[in-house]
Amino acid sequence: MTHLPVPPAGFLPSITVAVVWVLILQSARASMWGLALLALPGTIAHELSHLVVGFVLLAEPAGFSVWPKSSRHSWTLGSVTFRRINLFNGAAVSLAPLLFLPLAWYGLIRLAAPFWVHHQWLWWFGMVYLISTIFFAAIPSLQDIKQGGPSLVLYGTVGGLWWLFGSSIWRTLFR
Repeated sequence: MTHLPVPPAGFLPSITVAVVWVLILQSARASMWGLALLALPGTIAHELSHLVVGFVLLAEPAGFSVWPKSSRHSWTLGSVTFRRINLFNGAAVSLAPLLFLPLAWYGLIRLAAPFWVHHQWLWWFGMVYLISTIFFAAIPSLQDIKQGGPSLVLYGTVGGLWWLFGSSIWRTLFR
């Protein structure tokens, strides 16, 4: 019988408060300025991820902002503009915020939980808040998906073909 790993002490209260923070952030969407203020650490992380990955993949970042902007029917919390988004770098640049998911999870386990264990409540609460904003901001926006769309289609098609031609299904069908 295999045993599931036991979460570290402080994990359950940390994940509980993190979920509450994410729900608060989600409900703050009704007030865009409220959301902009509450989500600012995550917005900075989100936009920096685009900036760094874009720089590394030669997308030539041309502008960076974490100041909220209104456009017709929606708000943008931050943005990064690029000169050279193409089929090869677009998917990675647009999905860059996903890199924060494992980092935020690690922070929850290795940073927040120990503060709980050592009864450092203010540090614990602050750390869970920061991690929650990063979880909240780790999901690429619709604008991110649009910008990387052609590249995402290319990589999805290549991945699908690779799976199909490299899978046992293909070998079984065409023996």
